[in-house]
Amino acid sequence: MDRRSFVKSFASFMAASALPATLRAQSHLGDQAAFMAALEQKPWLLGYLGAREIEMHANLRITSGRVPEGLRGSLYRNGPAMHDIGQDRFMHWFDAPGMVQRFAFADGQIKHHGKMIETARNFAELKAKRIQFVGFGSHGHDLTSGGSADNTNTANISLLNHAGELLALWEGGSAHVINPESLETEGRKVWSSETDGLPFGAHPRVDTDGSVWNVGYSVTPGALIIYHISAQGKLLQTHVLPQTATPMIHDFMITKSKIILVLPPFAASDLRGESFVGLFEWSKDSPTQVLVIDKSDLSNVRQVELDPFWVFHFGNAYDMSDTELGFDFALHDDPSFMTKDAFEAMDGSWDGAGSSASHYVQARVDLNSKTVTLDKASELGQVEFIQTDARENLSAHKYALMLAQPGGVSAFGFDRLTLVDRETGKASFYDVGETEILEEHLIVPKPKSRDDFWILGTALDWQKGVTTLSVYEGLHLGDGPIMKAELDIALPLGLHGTFVAA
Repeated sequence: MDRRSFVKSFASFMAASALPATLRAQSHLGDQAAFMAALEQKPWLLGYLGAREIEMHANLRITSGRVPEGLRGSLYRNGPAMHDIGQDRFMHWFDAPGMVQRFAFADGQIKHHGKMIETARNFAELKAKRIQFVGFGSHGHDLTSGGSADNTNTANISLLNHAGELLALWEGGSAHVINPESLETEGRKVWSSETDGLPFGAHPRVDTDGSVWNVGYSVTPGALIIYHISAQGKLLQTHVLPQTATPMIHDFMITKSKIILVLPPFAASDLRGESFVGLFEWSKDSPTQVLVIDKSDLSNVRQVELDPFWVFHFGNAYDMSDTELGFDFALHDDPSFMTKDAFEAMDGSWDGAGSSASHYVQARVDLNSKTVTLDKASELGQVEFIQTDARENLSAHKYALMLAQPGGVSAFGFDRLTLVDRETGKASFYDVGETEILEEHLIVPKPKSRDDFWILGTALDWQKGVTTLSVYEGLHLGDGPIMKAELDIALPLGLHGTFVAA
């Protein structure tokens, strides 16, 4: 199917329904009372209680150290925030309306501002004071599919700062433009009339020329959609890869010459599913496929197969030669975090039993022999949210930063920051303690430095009932934070963010 035929087919499908009619199930929605009862016994569930206001300005005080000189700009974070609407509670962590949190660094001070992203869905449900639409995992309660993908868009996953715009990203529909100062939602981002409303992924990749690549996935019709956008924000090209049963792709990679798509055997093969994630089935006996696509000719696709695994996030990828590629990522044994744990966190029943392992892996692809070598660092424990230095983008990077849980988990989250030196194989780390749950941390390059950096990020201290913000010296992570601040409230646990330097 060519791009024009796909767009026409997709538009016709969206006009009828963003999701199959079978998603209009009749089972019960989430139980607020059950969650509140569980919260009394498991105080770490505080991160899933959710925001009670659509806008917030938290008071923030620095409890130790000071803001380092030269750290100026804003940390923006995004994630599902309002888990309860009226008497309804979302059933899955990925379902709630997105909220942008801004931490502005200027003149040694930090200010916080949070605001809900005003998508059509978020606005409609808050106005109605009830959940109205089927979500990623929520279903039943006479919910509808909304009539189009963007009518169910929560814009709750990540953020992209590109071509003078701050974009809030989902992965089933359009990006939304956010005013970086006021955090007002300025509307959907439309790249072209032909791609208006098509799935646009949550993890775009920036090329060396400042252009952006992205991938969206569609269930009906089955397809992967590749986007290439100029440094000035203009759509350069799209390309469609038809799929029989579309695999779920949350992230992907690029090198200087290639696009790398890793397709786990978690595909939309059950269109009777009651929610979006219910359309997908894990096939433990099927291979994970790696597609390597030539950037200069998007029709040139090579494929390599390996044993099944699931992946949410990659670090960085790079060319090792014309026929060899390297990359790193967090390998999950299966997608049960998404199909089990993220449901149980929302109803309070999660106890860690049966959770899937996730490990840091460095991979090497040989296109000549059609093999992939995986070097798994099991000694680091459970890991996720891998970050690298943007100055090493698409090159063999020296450092990989990640969140880790080194031992048995007693809480739903990570309590160790780990920095791996990929050249020496050594790792440095800092443990925040059992009462804190780390959120994604970023590597922030120091001004006027070629290789030094800070590590910056937030955490939930569920014992104190506050969100914390910390800054570390990147090359001395083990020494602990050089600055730590506390908000006077606990923000909902979020997903991804970006730092925009002043």
